[in-house]
Amino acid sequence: METFAKAIGAGCPATEISAYIDGELESARELEMEAHFAVCRECVAELNLQKRFLCDLNLNLKDQQIDLPADFTKQIVTNAESTVAGLRRPMERFNAIFICAAILLFVMFATGAEVGGVTSNLYSFFERIAMVGGMLGHLAYSLVLGVVIVVRTFAGKAPFDAAGIMAFAMVFCMAIMLVLRRLSQVRKA
Repeated sequence: METFAKAIGAGCPATEISAYIDGELESARELEMEAHFAVCRECVAELNLQKRFLCDLNLNLKDQQIDLPADFTKQIVTNAESTVAGLRRPMERFNAIFICAAILLFVMFATGAEVGGVTSNLYSFFERIAMVGGMLGHLAYSLVLGVVIVVRTFAGKAPFDAAGIMAFAMVFCMAIMLVLRRLSQVRKA
């Protein structure tokens, strides 16, 4: 078929012959094709070749019954869903982030001087978050350092008996209560 399709002239509608056979062309285009078939031997030969192929195919498949599995639809859906994930490219997330960044820059340039107010507000917001995080980190560091100092002090002087452990536990609990009381006072102020 390929060699015959190459022999058809450049003005011949070789790609539309199968659409003509299937009745998929508009009536005006179908009349143009029939007029072309009246003068072009190559296209008539291609038309007859395709008709013969369809007749042979219909005769061979006419008496055959194809048995499909019971879960055929489920298998098709599962295969289709599993192959869709493979269609994505590895760089797709990078492209999405790049496009979002480009849109953000475009919006910033489009709004002009008004962006300064927005960016300064964002900067002050993140600065406040960093300050609170730094304060909480410093508080945690101070608490851990205090506990280590108290433990080292009592570990060197106190005997490791039940009374010493109880005294250490009481001092530790009192220290935590004092820290929590101080935090609640700071929060109220």
